[in-house]
Amino acid sequence: MIDRAEITARTERIYEEKRLENMRLREQRTAEVSEILPEYARLDREISENGFKLVSLAAKGRRGTDEYRSAEEKLEELGRKRDAVLTGGGFPADYIDGCFSCSKCGDTGRIKDPDGLPMLCDCYREISSRIILEESGLPVKKGFEAFDAKVFAESDRPEAEKLLRDSQEFVNDFDNARSRLFFGKAGIGKTYLASLIGTELAKKGVYTVYVTVPHLMQTLLYYGDDDKMREKRDRLYEIVHSADLLILDELGTERMTAARQDMLEVIIDGIVNDPSRKCIVISNLDTREMMSAYGERMFSRLASMKIVKFNLPATGDLRIKF
Repeated sequence: MIDRAEITARTERIYEEKRLENMRLREQRTAEVSEILPEYARLDREISENGFKLVSLAAKGRRGTDEYRSAEEKLEELGRKRDAVLTGGGFPADYIDGCFSCSKCGDTGRIKDPDGLPMLCDCYREISSRIILEESGLPVKKGFEAFDAKVFAESDRPEAEKLLRDSQEFVNDFDNARSRLFFGKAGIGKTYLASLIGTELAKKGVYTVYVTVPHLMQTLLYYGDDDKMREKRDRLYEIVHSADLLILDELGTERMTAARQDMLEVIIDGIVNDPSRKCIVISNLDTREMMSAYGERMFSRLASMKIVKFNLPATGDLRIKF
């Protein structure tokens, strides 16, 4: 798992690599065309010389002068001639200047909205979302299309489809949705369905993190002398406290102590009290067992979520069927 800053940094590095590759490709194509069409090479050199002249005039404060306007007109004329030579030689008009994987943003990742304000391009969102999904920790990285009610007994399918619809509603109205508490017997699809939800939201750019409660507690409450472990602890703390969707699995399997109880309450409080963030808590305990294990204070936070009971009769461990 990585934090938001690293997601942004990795996305930006991908665009840097794209731009470098585009530059190499442009140089290769320019050399190819110049060898076949010497006139193109001559005009390209003349364009460079006139471009430098324009920059020099601007640096001397001579924008708006007749000399500057004349140089601009000359540059435009040379550009038209060079383009005509390129297409006349049988090359596409964008063969040199169209070396981009995204024509909308030119592989910058940024475009302008109708009002001229900067915004992220769709391609940037797609790359960022892919990184979020890769680093989410989700045990299953598939969307709702992977859900198959046929793995349940026929009598259980209406209930399974109801659970799917509720999950789809959670994704479709994520900003206004309530966090979820999934509980029920082991092996009936709780983690699987939570993973499908997480995948769908990660694809939309929602910063999604999956972690088990035992791992979370063990890591966050490390106070030893190992620098790497302390760095891992601090990084996980930042990730958990900034996730848009935090999926906490295996609640009730951890060895609970007073310190762990306090830490878990802090994490869940942070989400319950922040309407912009959501969590899905998954447990094999029923609500009465949760109350007994965590006490009224903790259970009141869990009960503030939408409680989703996986009330499916045992039909075998579905973890081996999905």
